[in-house]
Amino acid sequence: MIQLAQMMSTTGRRFAVVALVLTLLRIASLVVGHPDLGPDEAQYWFWSKSLDIGYYSKPPLVAWSIAATTAVFGDEEWAVRLSAPLYQLGAAVFLFLLTRRLSGPREAFWAGIAWLTLPGVYLSSALITTDAPLIFFWSAALYFFFRLTDETPPATPHSFAAMFGLAIGLGFLAKYAMAYFLLGAGLALIMSPLRRVRFAPQYLGIALAVALATIAPNIWWNAQNDFQTISHTAANADWNGDFGHPDRLAKFLTDQFGVAGPIMLALMMAAALFGRRTADARSREAMRALLAFALPAVVIVSAQAFVSRAHGNWAAVAYPSALVMATLFAFSRPRFILVAKLSVALHTIVGFGFLAAFASMPIAESVGASSAFRKLRGWEAQGREIARLSADFDAIMTDDREVTGELVYYARGGKPIVAWNSNLTIDSHFEAFHAFDPERDRRVLYVSTNGDALYIKNRFSRIERLGAIDADIGRGRKRTLYYYSVEGHLH
Repeated sequence: MIQLAQMMSTTGRRFAVVALVLTLLRIASLVVGHPDLGPDEAQYWFWSKSLDIGYYSKPPLVAWSIAATTAVFGDEEWAVRLSAPLYQLGAAVFLFLLTRRLSGPREAFWAGIAWLTLPGVYLSSALITTDAPLIFFWSAALYFFFRLTDETPPATPHSFAAMFGLAIGLGFLAKYAMAYFLLGAGLALIMSPLRRVRFAPQYLGIALAVALATIAPNIWWNAQNDFQTISHTAANADWNGDFGHPDRLAKFLTDQFGVAGPIMLALMMAAALFGRRTADARSREAMRALLAFALPAVVIVSAQAFVSRAHGNWAAVAYPSALVMATLFAFSRPRFILVAKLSVALHTIVGFGFLAAFASMPIAESVGASSAFRKLRGWEAQGREIARLSADFDAIMTDDREVTGELVYYARGGKPIVAWNSNLTIDSHFEAFHAFDPERDRRVLYVSTNGDALYIKNRFSRIERLGAIDADIGRGRKRTLYYYSVEGHLH
């Protein structure tokens, strides 16, 4: 009730209005625009039609989220993606509450809005990935951690400890990168002696018990399926290649300017370096604790980028605490307040441009942004044609995870999709659970991006190329899917 009253203050109402407007604009761009689902998004949709407590490559929460929104609004692309902007709105609310607790309403307003206008959040709100639910539960857990270790403990600390554990558990069910939170919490308790004293052992016991109870079903699923999700996560690290890639580390670090924006990222770095230089002890320990939650992901993923590779979003969980830290730093120094507001203003302008481009391909073409949506174009027409062609076959067989992911969504209504395993190792959910079966799939429509049926040569007695389907993906480029009639599997 206290937090609700705080949210209904003048600043809280202003934040709520701006946050809701931004979120509604995001949802409107999803509804009006029609970029096709990406292969991962389509795969998650496919999972949502067979709800489980685990899947091959990811924990189950993204599929559950899609199941919830599509159960209400149907299976259109915008409905598949609908939970993404809602999760980011929820993350902003928790960051607002945390910043208000650490500083005041003015800082809270700007922290919440700054989060919603980060370039990376605009993108994350337009696509359904595991990052959006992860960030939501990370932000919730961050807030509960600071409340439990505050100088004024909550009136019902055991309830907060349970919610803290639930947020951690659900974060793990979103993405295993929630493990960085545990490292961050431990580091925060080391770096902030005051919070270490306040974090009573019974709080830790309750939180761990609830978190373990929440993730136990997924652990059980992994145990029953050879720990496929954990093995896939480890395989993504790809440590079997050449060691040492400074160019990839440089690219990963450069990508962070695109995620946070150059001005905001500079403020985050300044806060990390100089934010603890203040006479106020309470501010110093808050900055130390916030920094502790940002460091593990940044350090570990940077090392991963140097050793092998890393995508720009792999350190996304560092940004909730880093943004709060940057806001506190900027608003404690008058000369930086305008800089922080300028960053938000620029991000808002760029973000509105992104929403317009996402909603209208002609606009994307006119501003030269169509290449960003190249992978999200043409699948609907190709899938519809593949579904039509499959009528006289037992199944549609594919040899590529991305093509399979797209066709399970866009060729729905046709024959079942089965995966051809060309290297005899399980590399995807489809190969693990929807593989080609020669006893069942005697005559298949084989769909491939290879015009020579390379992956199935000498494996079937009859392979007949029937044709190809092209899709315009912008700026004179095309995607071609070749299709074959295939039968007579050679054991």
